[in-house]
Amino acid sequence: MDTKVTPQQPVSLWRNRDYLLLWFGNAVSSLGTSCTQFAFPLLIVGLTHSIAAAGLAYSLGQLPYVLLSLPAGSLVDRWPRKRVMLLSTFCLMMCVASIPLVLFLTSGPLRLLLLYAIAFGVGATSLFYELAGFAALTWIVPKSQLPTAIAQNEVIVGSSALVGPALGSLLFSISRLLPFVTDALSSLILLSSLLSIRSPMQDERRTERHHLLLEVREGLTWLWGHEIVRSIFLISSYVNLAITAGVLLVLAIVQQQHIPSVLYGLIGACGGVGNLLGAALCPLLLRRIRMDLTLRCALIVFVVLFPLYGFITTPLLLGALYAAIALSDSIRAIFMDSYRFAVVPDALQGRVNSIYRLLLFSVLTIGSSALGLSLEHLGILPTVGIVWSGLLLITGFLFLSRHMRQATFPQA
Repeated sequence: MDTKVTPQQPVSLWRNRDYLLLWFGNAVSSLGTSCTQFAFPLLIVGLTHSIAAAGLAYSLGQLPYVLLSLPAGSLVDRWPRKRVMLLSTFCLMMCVASIPLVLFLTSGPLRLLLLYAIAFGVGATSLFYELAGFAALTWIVPKSQLPTAIAQNEVIVGSSALVGPALGSLLFSISRLLPFVTDALSSLILLSSLLSIRSPMQDERRTERHHLLLEVREGLTWLWGHEIVRSIFLISSYVNLAITAGVLLVLAIVQQQHIPSVLYGLIGACGGVGNLLGAALCPLLLRRIRMDLTLRCALIVFVVLFPLYGFITTPLLLGALYAAIALSDSIRAIFMDSYRFAVVPDALQGRVNSIYRLLLFSVLTIGSSALGLSLEHLGILPTVGIVWSGLLLITGFLFLSRHMRQATFPQA
């Protein structure tokens, strides 16, 4: 007589030891990184009295994502992920810990040049860690639990956005070195968590090696043949540009309406609240609503709410608008990222995700400059109209694409 075999249910994420170690380490490190991201521009401005110098430091931190994403993805797929994450975390800790040394031991142009080099180094090591870390997550967590895991990572992002600036401001007011010391200590905690993880974080790798360009091409070929993931990359890149546009629009409105900086900080915190609510709603939505319907509803919210940036001028309504759009974007991002991580083969995770990062940061680098010029020369309302037109096109594409309408989240 045949015996019916019942599939074993995956263990709860809160009982998954390796996942908890990774999640906890990332949570602590993310808070420390948020302190550095807040304090580093203040440090540059304090040393140079130039916002342009701070802007250059920010650009240098983003530059590795444009220059190094494709080779970094191939190397991450070649090398042991755990080793990449450990080495990246150690290098990140050394970069941040070297900031106090640079301030004590150097002065003048050399000091600024070294701080710029540190900004680039932090960006490069963060790129390698992110590519290896996301790929490792898809191995540690079963595919059916990926949306929950991505949502819990979004909780880290939202919490850091809420707490990080306030903590960084407090630490910087005590000592301008304290935020960087705190970040270095948080990297040390992440390093300890990674060392405690038992799993290899990846399938057994092939032994043969091809030319780096051929391996990059392999990732590009896979992506070109998968229309849904390709569409997700394009949609996500533009929606992230729209989110950046929202940040710049709020800043322009604050300056135009002479809204106090304290209220501006509270408006920004509303975005963190929206992210947290979106992360909390995602597991519930996944069980009850189809993926394609959820994505369409999220983009409809963007299309309906985004034009309000052109008309709202009061802090309370701006905060509510910022939170609502952040909530919608959080749900959209979690669903799209979960699908992407679930369908990409384990051996190609680094390469495919590196293509996404290259596309995303290229769009943000060029688009942010264009948005700034538009706000300066055209004003708020025309800029809103330009971004909104793109949102209409993206939403129309999502409704008309047969592949996107049929997209379902893989469960195994």
